[in-house]
Amino acid sequence: MSRFLLVAVFLTTCQTLRADEIRHRFLAVDESRHRLLHVDQVDPANDWAIALEGKHRDIQLVGGQAVMLTFADGYREFSLTSRKLLKEVKGYPGATSARRLADGQTVLACNAQGVTVYELDSGDKPLRKVNFSVPTTRLLRLTPQGTLLFGSSNVIFEGDWQGKIVKTLTLPKGTWFYQAIRLPSGNLLAAAGYDPAMMEIDTEGKIVKSIGGRDTAEAKTLGYHFFGAFQVLAGGNIVVSNWTGHGPEDSRKGVQLVEYDPAGRMVWKWHDPQRAGSINGVIVLDGLDGLDTAILNDDTVPR
Repeated sequence: MSRFLLVAVFLTTCQTLRADEIRHRFLAVDESRHRLLHVDQVDPANDWAIALEGKHRDIQLVGGQAVMLTFADGYREFSLTSRKLLKEVKGYPGATSARRLADGQTVLACNAQGVTVYELDSGDKPLRKVNFSVPTTRLLRLTPQGTLLFGSSNVIFEGDWQGKIVKTLTLPKGTWFYQAIRLPSGNLLAAAGYDPAMMEIDTEGKIVKSIGGRDTAEAKTLGYHFFGAFQVLAGGNIVVSNWTGHGPEDSRKGVQLVEYDPAGRMVWKWHDPQRAGSINGVIVLDGLDGLDTAILNDDTVPR
């Protein structure tokens, strides 16, 4: 065996060992079995699950050891210590995404009469709303500039509070937009859905970087199906959910969570179909750069 090959094998083995040694503590939204999971890979005695009424989608730590989740008619908050329901806000049919702001206000996006976005005050009274003539959306995110990022099919829209679409970016055919955030560079980072990839898109709509994808050997081996909600960790790693279907047992079809480093290498994965169905939301709690569950977690600016 050549010296070069020996070195390559050594480096590959070291990378694999490091990947195997990664242990996370995370929250996961189990879409197909209607549960919120807390998984602690360091101390499994801390694992727990909350049964949810119906399907939930968006997830955010909102401070005070509480987590917010959207459901079909609004949003709910649960205690991470007692696991009890703390709050329920109803009356917003088609609710799909909710973001708590630093001032206590909430932005709620609904698939109703196109896409309707509400801003609620800290007491959940409506302050304003805006409607976009877009068929449907998944997750909405705010940009550091105060605009709204959302999408439908393979198109990403950036809109303002006057109802104007200020920018439109089109992803390749066969994708299905799920979530995007604006990076400090000004580019967008987007989960591309049915082309299970993370795509970085510049201001002109050009894909400058793509991680994963349906045609990779990794996708076939691990059963990639639909890349949904994601999180950028401290240091630049990306953890993304791989949704595999609405059925409770569809999670057997492929890995449920995947983590990539900034170079696009997979460094961690999670697959436990006995415990969970298809995952469509995740928050890694040990990757919040010093934040904990007592503090609001906002992904407007990746940490």
